[in-house]
Formats: sequence, C-alpha cells, structure tokens
Amino acid sequence: MGRDGTPTRNKILAESKQLVFENGFSGTSIDQILERTGITKGAFFYHFKTKNTLAKALIEEFSREDIFHMNEALKKTEKLKGNPLERLLQFIQEFIDMMSEVDEPYSCLYASYLYEPNQFDEETLNLIAETILTWRTTMERLIKDILEEYDTRVQIDIQSLADHTVVIFEGSFVVSKALNGKDLTADHLRHLKNYFELIFEKK
Repeated sequence: MGRDGTPTRNKILAESKQLVFENGFSGTSIDQILERTGITKGAFFYHFKTKNTLAKALIEEFSREDIFHMNEALKKTEKLKGNPLERLLQFIQEFIDMMSEVDEPYSCLYASYLYEPNQFDEETLNLIAETILTWRTTMERLIKDILEEYDTRVQIDIQSLADHTVVIFEGSFVVSKALNGKDLTADHLRHLKNYFELIFEKK
C-alpha cells in the first residue's frame, strides 16, 4: 500500500500560501517553496504538475474555508430566524469574535490573486468571483428577511448593500495588513454592525 501523501500536500499548500502573502504569487518561486517545505522537487511535482495547478488548489482551499465559516455563522444564528435583524447583527458578531482572536493581521488570498490577474487562468479567477457571489446571495437573503418586518431610514439597493459586507471584509484586511493592526478587521466589522443596526426601523 502506498504512503499517504496528504500531509506533504497540505504542507505544500500551507507554506505556499504564506509565501504568496509575503511575496505575491509571481514573486513566489518553486525553489522558495522547496526551501520552505524541505521537500524534493520530485515530491512537489508529484502533487502539483505545474505552478498554475498549485495556484488553483490554493484558491480552492481558501474558498472552501471561507464558505465554511460563512455557513457556520449561518448555522449558529439560525435560532434567530424569527428576529431577522438580530440574526444579521449576530451573524456579523460571529466574524467580529473570530477576527478578535487572530494573533496577527489577516491576509486574504483573493486580494493577492486579483492584484496580479495575468498570473492565473480564467477558471481560477472565476472561482474567486463565484465565492464572492455566494456571499452576495447570502447577504441579500438576510437583508430581504429583515425588510419583511422593517423599513429603512435611508434608501438602499439590496445587492449593493450585500456587496458592501464583502467590501468591508476585504478592505479591512488590506488596511489591517498595511498598518500591522491585528484588531482593525474586527473594528471595521463593528462599524458595519452599527450601520446595519441604524438603517433599519420597525414597520
């Protein structure tokens, strides 16, 4: 029976992701990955035939984790479905709590990839778009549930407001990284939570 190569594959993914955060994808070489992981070139190419194959695997894993966290927050707040505004606020609070526990500024692989799109094939870039659209659909649903019971104090566009959640996440990751402030993402999510709380009023 052959050896399980999963630990090696996971090590390559983990160390490659950190190198991409540090150097960008184009600035990360296979030799750097080999040095960081301590594996042979043959072992690398056994798991990833090309650097582009690695790029796709990295974003697939990152996207899965992202959607997993989103779905976990939905599950944890499902008991609040009868109070849709409170559910949305608690949904955001779940991520405030998560971001408050990180030990260093959070980095986002989406941003790393989108800053140099010519490095990736269309399928890889489409996966990022699909993940963001999944977030949009989720937020639209949460907002529409609120609007069945609440009016808004200002005029809103549901889709744009749903996208604003992703804008806050992604923008706060960039600011947090630039200013080396691990708490900045949680701070910006608190502002987002306050905004949602302020714009809705009971019918």
